[in-house]
Amino acid sequence: MRKVSFIFLSFLILSCQKEEEIDLGNINLLSVSFLKSNNPSLERDIKLNFDNDNTFSGFAPYESSINSLIATYEFDGSYVYINGEEQTSSVSKNDFSKTRLITILDEGNNGKDYFIRLKYHTGLPIVYLNTFNQEVLSKEDYISAQISIYGGLDFFDLVNTSIQIRGRGNSTWWDGGTAKKPYQVKFSEKQEVLAMPEDRRWVLLAEHYDRSMIRNKLTYEMGRISNFDYSPEGKYVELFMNGEPQGTYVLAQKVEESRNRVNIGDSGFLVEMDQRHRVDSDDIYFEPNIFRNRMLKFPWTDTVFNIKEPGNIEYNSEAYSVIENFINEFEEVLFGNNFKDPENGYRPYIDINSFIDWYLINEIGKSVDTYGYSSVFFNYIPGGKIKMGPIWDFDLSYGNADYNGSAFYPSGNWTSENPWYDRLLEDPFFKNKVIERYDFYYNKKDEFLDFIDKFHDLIDRSQELNYEIYQNLGEGMWNNNSAIFQTYDEDVEYLSSWLDERLTWMKGNL
Repeated sequence: MRKVSFIFLSFLILSCQKEEEIDLGNINLLSVSFLKSNNPSLERDIKLNFDNDNTFSGFAPYESSINSLIATYEFDGSYVYINGEEQTSSVSKNDFSKTRLITILDEGNNGKDYFIRLKYHTGLPIVYLNTFNQEVLSKEDYISAQISIYGGLDFFDLVNTSIQIRGRGNSTWWDGGTAKKPYQVKFSEKQEVLAMPEDRRWVLLAEHYDRSMIRNKLTYEMGRISNFDYSPEGKYVELFMNGEPQGTYVLAQKVEESRNRVNIGDSGFLVEMDQRHRVDSDDIYFEPNIFRNRMLKFPWTDTVFNIKEPGNIEYNSEAYSVIENFINEFEEVLFGNNFKDPENGYRPYIDINSFIDWYLINEIGKSVDTYGYSSVFFNYIPGGKIKMGPIWDFDLSYGNADYNGSAFYPSGNWTSENPWYDRLLEDPFFKNKVIERYDFYYNKKDEFLDFIDKFHDLIDRSQELNYEIYQNLGEGMWNNNSAIFQTYDEDVEYLSSWLDERLTWMKGNL
């Protein structure tokens, strides 16, 4: 849960007068500043901004000793208190790494409360990784490391905890990959991180190919209001490795079986549609004949169904036969003559609500791989129905992959090319359900566009430093050589415009 860093000072308000009889008009905090002359760690004076309500806020640079600063106050009143302790302006030293409550009192102990929110560095939580000068070179092999997290103003800190770390991703590791690499970290025990439910494994998404760095976060928000048992969560962070800044990352939950994630228990299955060349050597997969035959229209694909959970499954085991046989049986019915029949067709096999929401979210973003190439997850508990999800991997979506023209433009359908959905949409029952449900998303268009603006503002300072490191604004990359912009603001505006146009097009053409 979120950390509450302030204590209300009601015990300081000693007046016996009723609240409505107390005149607080002559009690005011006029300004809060941190002067370089009083704080050797500062390169310049910092004057906080007032929101004309009750909060003074600003930014302290990375080099400052934010947990030991001397503040200067201008105020109308007699006394200044911070969290219950009397202060002397330009003398008293305090820890401003968390929100502080400041109270101005008059001689009669009548008071008025304000808050000081001094954001450190870019304002994002900061993840510090120490690999003891080892380089992270492998996606398969972990190395030992240590993590600390400064949670910023809103989250608990995490101090000097042992972890293991390895690389992750696909295109980011091809032929040496990119300078900005994604990682997976593993705690020895389950750990709550930045108010996200406790678990052992977490991922650091680099968002290198999405220059807005918003597409995944936006889609997580769509998933969290949808008909999924679980949708991933992630928080923006600054990453430092061995003391060196690595830029803006998303610290996110890993898609895996867990009570706080894909809760399928010991008997359930989590499966990903992926390419044979991308699966690890120790992964276990099967090959549904009908699905693969219908993928022949995409001759570059070699899709297999990779069993992500349970992790200890073996080929030709009883558990392996359970999931393989159920999917084959489902596909035989889905592509059979009576597939539309409510009782004898596909409906008893699938959770329709999750199938529809997964389709709509991926169709809204035109996520490039959802036709069946990769990152298509579904889960199944024996005795139940197939559920689509979780949703995952949206950096190459919302018009950010011009190597596939169909997926690049805001008009046209794309996810419907997935063999399962191509067939499902032939059933008027399913198709009408999709059209009816789409209104739910279309009516939230302004909310989605607001999320884009919110995330833009949240990481605006961070993205400046990120692109000072990586210098890839205005440059074509393998995924997108068409929608190229010289500034971060233009990239975000393109995302907003693309989404607006996409949602409008789908309203009339879905």
